[in-house]
Amino acid sequence: MFSGPTRYVSLATAAFFGIGAYTAAVTGETLSWPLQLLTAAGVGAVVAAITGLSTLRLSGIYFIIFSFGLAELIRQLVIWYEVNIHKSVGRYLFSDITQEMLYWQLCALAGLVFLAGFLLTRSRYGLALRAIGADETAARHSGIDATAVKLGVFVVSAVFMSVTGAIMAPRWTYIDPAIAFNPMISFQVVIMALLGGAGSLIGPVLGVIPLVLLFEVLTAALPNHFSIVLGLIFIGIVLALPRGVIGLVESTWRRERRAAVTKPETSSAPLLVVENVGKSFGGLRAVDKVSLDVRAGEIFGVIGPNGSGKTTLLNMLSGALVPSVGTIRFDGTIINGLAAHRIARLGLARTFQLVRVMPDLTVAENVATSALFRGSQGGVAAESIHELLVLVGLGDMAESPAGDLTYIDQKRLELARALALRPRLVLLDEWLAGLNPTELETGIKLIASLRDRGITIVMVEHVMDAIRALCDRCVVMSAGVVIARGTPDEVLADPTVITAYLGEPDA
Repeated sequence: MFSGPTRYVSLATAAFFGIGAYTAAVTGETLSWPLQLLTAAGVGAVVAAITGLSTLRLSGIYFIIFSFGLAELIRQLVIWYEVNIHKSVGRYLFSDITQEMLYWQLCALAGLVFLAGFLLTRSRYGLALRAIGADETAARHSGIDATAVKLGVFVVSAVFMSVTGAIMAPRWTYIDPAIAFNPMISFQVVIMALLGGAGSLIGPVLGVIPLVLLFEVLTAALPNHFSIVLGLIFIGIVLALPRGVIGLVESTWRRERRAAVTKPETSSAPLLVVENVGKSFGGLRAVDKVSLDVRAGEIFGVIGPNGSGKTTLLNMLSGALVPSVGTIRFDGTIINGLAAHRIARLGLARTFQLVRVMPDLTVAENVATSALFRGSQGGVAAESIHELLVLVGLGDMAESPAGDLTYIDQKRLELARALALRPRLVLLDEWLAGLNPTELETGIKLIASLRDRGITIVMVEHVMDAIRALCDRCVVMSAGVVIARGTPDEVLADPTVITAYLGEPDA
């Protein structure tokens, strides 16, 4: 439920499994069995919430290292408590629950896991998780509060792991920290999930049976080399089946399927106001006291040579960067410092200079991510998605994986995803770059049609024909400062602008 869609590889299974087992051992003499399970679930949820708030802002190897260290951290805390407070090494757990009863309880818990995963997958949170796994930055700029979504599902998964540990505890009778917080549990679960395919709810189950049987054989045949062989299996699965058995089946099915199928008026009121905004990176001032205003309904151009700070300015407007100084107001609301997803929900959408799509999601799912948490009612109707895809020229590609699109079609998909937010203002970062003359003409018409729909546009662009054809006003940036402003014809004829682009001798 968590690691599969988000691609955050978690080695925290042993931590929460141990929490559940030890909670059952500590409360075994004072609480009834159902209350022991509820207590284990509650303790696991609290620990997951505390650790998740601090660690889910990490990514990649940093999150993996922390999740692995969490089990050891908790184990050491338990050892200290047992030795210094309880004056013992472990706990005895005597229970009337039989092995058969434990088996049926685990079956029931497995059913709850699959039910929760099934409901999650078909909810807006499930799609949000997949969007985060595909491209977390793009997801945030689609209005998804990535930290909150990840934390919620992380806590839910921790509850299931903790209850599993509690149910399994009576099997041992005697429990000490080494048994409860065995790090091998985490690695075995990850390897099983990777073999079956962590991206699918049913996928990990396919990896359980063969690997459990293999582990039994290895434990008997190679007891002193089990960890080494386990590591080699881990590497082999990652290299040979990066998406697991399920991923291999899905890829084959998609190839066969593809082979079988033939192919308003401008307002004077400023919607966006930027006042003396600057951004420094150490000693480098990328943007220096830039001021501008964009009126509702107009197309506003930001031009300038490479390295002049244009994309940095857009990153501050969209929440990807926090300004070092200055104020940004969108429809009267100060937005500098707001998270990207909050700015997106206010109605300010963007595309990226380096195209960002969620490759493992379909084209339609990419567009749907922008409507998951829009306003009081999430979701977007299929016909609305189709209308947006037709608008950008992708009407017949709704079910295609976004990763299979050409570069130009991915640009169109990015725009459709931005429009699904129903934005009042769209930031286009060199959206027309790389288009041939025919595509450029189509792109210019598309941007003009967006203005006709009442959408305000701020575009960073190097294609001057598009700037002249589309923009009502422009600013020109060079070395982080605005050197000219006015209509396209005015700024492009300015000697200062010509010098900035061509240099003094050529100018």
